[in-house]
Amino acid sequence: MARPIAVALATALACAGPARDAPPPPPAPQRARPDLLLARARAARAAGDDARAQRALEDAIAADPTSEAPRVELAELLVSEGRDLALARDALAGVAAGSPDPRAALARAQLLELSQDDDGAASAYGRALELSDDPDVRLRRATILVRLRRDPEAAAELLHVRAQRPADPAARLALAELLERDGRLAEAEAELTAVAEAAPERAAGWERLARFYGRTSQPARARAAEARAKAAQGSPARALRPLLPSGR
Repeated sequence: MARPIAVALATALACAGPARDAPPPPPAPQRARPDLLLARARAARAAGDDARAQRALEDAIAADPTSEAPRVELAELLVSEGRDLALARDALAGVAAGSPDPRAALARAQLLELSQDDDGAASAYGRALELSDDPDVRLRRATILVRLRRDPEAAAELLHVRAQRPADPAARLALAELLERDGRLAEAEAELTAVAEAAPERAAGWERLARFYGRTSQPARARAAEARAKAAQGSPARALRPLLPSGR
């Protein structure tokens, strides 16, 4: 009786054919590469798509929370637009305070300034300048120092900018204001005169000089500067040739 059963079982197995292999397991999901996400963010910023850049930077931080580069770039992006300062602060919280990256120091300074912490911003801009000299950053720091009434430090920064960019009126005008406030009128006059003479065709420089002379009780010089301003205010209108009669 056992033999017919064994034969039947063998026949059934032969008819069933070879056993099929189990399907392979699905591939494990690949982790997003922070470097590729960072490159994507930079490309988006270059194309003017800041929203896409922000998403890519946030994804890069999530993929590698220890990487400082996407944190710095996210903070830069946010402070440049003056928005979501809390997120910018969180991004910079993961960047070492002593980071040698001048962009990190500059982003911190801008964040502090936007948060109306002028004392902190002045120090942070100073740190950024230690890492990388930049006349625009010096001018920004000088503006904050003027607000803080730290005039000697502000004047030092403005003199530095003037030496680097003598043709830029911004530093000279700010320096003239400080010098006048300090009673150094001849030096203030020299700065205002240099600005006016650098662009004699523009009335604004002569008008500033005229107001300075008015404040310092120099009426003759004030009138002369006003005359220069009026002369620069508008050249005579160009005479147009009359149109010829139409042939139609």
